[in-house]
Amino acid sequence: MKRLRHITISFFLLVPLTAFAGEVIDGVIATVNGKPVLQSEWDDAVRYEAFMQQKPLRAVTESDRVSALQRLIDRRLLESEMTDRTYLAPSHEEVRTSLAKLREQIPGAHDEQTWQHLLRSYGFKQRDIEANLRSETQMMNFVEVRLRPNIHVHPEEVEAYYRAQVLHDMEKAGVKVVTIEEIEPRIREVLVQQHMDELLEAWLHNLRQQTHIHSTIPLPSRNSSAGREAEGGN
Repeated sequence: MKRLRHITISFFLLVPLTAFAGEVIDGVIATVNGKPVLQSEWDDAVRYEAFMQQKPLRAVTESDRVSALQRLIDRRLLESEMTDRTYLAPSHEEVRTSLAKLREQIPGAHDEQTWQHLLRSYGFKQRDIEANLRSETQMMNFVEVRLRPNIHVHPEEVEAYYRAQVLHDMEKAGVKVVTIEEIEPRIREVLVQQHMDELLEAWLHNLRQQTHIHSTIPLPSRNSSAGREAEGGN
């Protein structure tokens, strides 16, 4: 799901501020129904998103940081719907498998020395990446369980997508045309994911309306009471 996988002095501050003798200065950036979202949590989210995109920290923009904060708040909204914090959590082996797949996608990450250097460049240890992968997988499992049963893809949707997208692209590329019967399962899953994105956004919209959200950082309006609260809640 495309919808689904911090700033006191500067929007480009990417590590916690330190004071005397290593004392960490942390603060509340936002609250979701009174529960705090900390500066350090925001910083971690920004750095993790940059790491997953393999985007240099120096290239992170103000817009990137605000978007990361919005996603962090949305995640808090979804977490509030989980009564059991261990529900649908992946096993240790599943997390290790996800980590291995991630390293396969990053150039040079198969080499342990290169991998460790890369982690340090973003301020992470491997256990931090594993913790994020575990949390992401659990959230995706939760969303799947809640939303997939409500999605029904009709045959006419599959045919319309095949003709408008698949057939058009194959003919344009001049490759052998694959029949709709051969590719139907893949088309159906694409459509399921599209519908799931739509349902997820609608779900988050409703949660924002039902939740008191306050942010010290101005957030773009998302046509919801949450967005309006965030904009006016300095």
